[in-house]
Amino acid sequence: MALYHPAAEAVASMICDLPNKIITSVSFNLALYFMTNLRREPGPFFLYLLFSFMCTLVMSMIFRTIGSSSRTLAQAMAPAAILILALIIYTGFVIPTRDMVVWFRWINYIDPIAYAFEVLMVNEFDGREFPCVGFIPYGPGYEDSTGLQRICATKGAEAGSAVVSGTKYLQTSYQYSRTHVWR
Repeated sequence: MALYHPAAEAVASMICDLPNKIITSVSFNLALYFMTNLRREPGPFFLYLLFSFMCTLVMSMIFRTIGSSSRTLAQAMAPAAILILALIIYTGFVIPTRDMVVWFRWINYIDPIAYAFEVLMVNEFDGREFPCVGFIPYGPGYEDSTGLQRICATKGAEAGSAVVSGTKYLQTSYQYSRTHVWR
């Protein structure tokens, strides 16, 4: 190992792992995308594939960095476990961005999973309309009410509408918008 520069060994290791990551990512995400019945359009599919693959590469490099800074596997597992827990909690789904504690909000800014999550949510929900399942008010005498007398029990709903706009849902629930996709 002393014959090679550590950076050259790291780059070579990354390049050797790339074909395996490509095959695994494409096969897993291909099955997942169509089994969950996400948008059946080429644009959203390839955007999903691109950001899922990029998130895989970024997280792989983060864990590779933790592993290279540790002497043993046991020493690498503790910080990796804490880091992945923090990255998942502060993605924006478990704790919405507006509800995050101010002094831990910075985790969301450096979280690559949060950026991928936002893009995937916008990719799936933006521009779509979803039928409303439950209305408010609900009960006897309200079944036949129409117009502005009722509203769907989902964030982003408009009074009197039987559908919820995916764009408004993302904006009111998470403050996500299409303009954030390529940032």
